[in-house]
Amino acid sequence: MSARPHLGADADSDAEQLRKLGYTSNFSRSMSLWENFALGFTYLSPVVGVYTLFGLCLAAGGPPMFWAYLLVGCGQLLVCLIFGEVVSQFPISGGVYPWARRLVGKRWAWMVGWIYSIALCVTIAAVAVGAGPYLAAMLGFEPSNNTNIVIAVLLTLFATLVNLSGTQVLARIAMFGFLCELVGAVIVGVYLLVFERHQPISVLFNTFDIRVDGSYLPAFLTASLAGMFLYYGFEACGDVAEETPNPSKQIPVAMRMTIYIGGVAAMFACLALILAVPDMQAVINGTDKDPVTTILNNAFGSVGSKVVMGVVMISFISCVISLQAAASRLLYAYARDEMVIGSRLLKRISPTTQVPVAALFVSGVLRR
Repeated sequence: MSARPHLGADADSDAEQLRKLGYTSNFSRSMSLWENFALGFTYLSPVVGVYTLFGLCLAAGGPPMFWAYLLVGCGQLLVCLIFGEVVSQFPISGGVYPWARRLVGKRWAWMVGWIYSIALCVTIAAVAVGAGPYLAAMLGFEPSNNTNIVIAVLLTLFATLVNLSGTQVLARIAMFGFLCELVGAVIVGVYLLVFERHQPISVLFNTFDIRVDGSYLPAFLTASLAGMFLYYGFEACGDVAEETPNPSKQIPVAMRMTIYIGGVAAMFACLALILAVPDMQAVINGTDKDPVTTILNNAFGSVGSKVVMGVVMISFISCVISLQAAASRLLYAYARDEMVIGSRLLKRISPTTQVPVAALFVSGVLRR
């Protein structure tokens, strides 16, 4: 009997904190700590990040590209700690835009928000289009630019429908995506390390004589794109601050969890793939342009590799859903402060699903 008054007191405290910051909220605070973390995890999506850029970065920098995950992760952890402190003071939907508004003022916040919006546009497009080849491999047809675009449009449409269903559906999909991705990454990684290992651990320090103007550093920096693509998902936890109870304490924890768990999962998946490459020189020379497919086909056969591709597709789908959720909350935050055309419509929250319907539609159309 005492739990309900306690929950009510927490809700009142959250609402009072938001009122002090100048807002009221009609969002449903139904997203738990683990669901908030799952949103950030699927936003950064280790499987999507590793599998999408593995061939490119391995060819550019060789096996030492693995260390970029560690170095970039350590740097991003410092950023995460700062963001955690900021969101604890300003737990407002929209993430970096409302934080910047309170720290540096409207003008700079407007610029920060648009830069973040552009980053979301590029990431959603990259992830949605990048899903095409994996769906083609799973269903057994030849990918092309046209099929990739069609798949990207359908994937974005599905993400829009899921997000329109409400915060609880978003949270459950994010949690399901997290579990599938983590379990899949662990199972595939362990299998590759145990049964399909073709390279010694020392290969992680072998540059295979890759040089750019006589130096390996430019090649390594190019390969470090893998780490930079992966680790900027933790701010998504703060994008849904008004949908999480006790956000000042919960969200900083969820942010750090995305770095710890997501980083370890990505490094493990990357390590397993590197050690499972049958011909490293072929990848570096460009003879093997798709080492991920080569590895999975060798390890699991045509049927088994399609099952793995199915898990990868779940990761792509949940990633796009999480990205669009973040984009819609950013647009909603702009509209609530009347910083964008059509603010009156874009800031409306559905009384039934308690999500910004117009903002979700606009973010879906813009990303397509």
